[in-house]
Amino acid sequence: MKAPRGQRAKIEEYVRKWEQRGYGEGIPDEAPAELEALGKVPSYRLICLTILKNDVACETLGYAREKCQAYMELKRVEIMRRNRRGA
Repeated sequence: MKAPRGQRAKIEEYVRKWEQRGYGEGIPDEAPAELEALGKVPSYRLICLTILKNDVACETLGYAREKCQAYMELKRVEIMRRNRRGA
């Protein structure tokens, strides 16, 4: 199974980030689930779960989902209308 381009870049960034944080010899295959859930330790187990779940946004690795442009435009219009009514 091949990871999508954006997902692959985020996974590479995840590994690079944790290597800079003290895992220079590589991140472990697995870590205690409690620490993984809190985002305190990296593991290849989390990377595998991300790929298997087809989590393109990489939320499993701690990344936030990006809001789409149409949603952001809708929210901007709603705020403008709300401000006009309140004035």
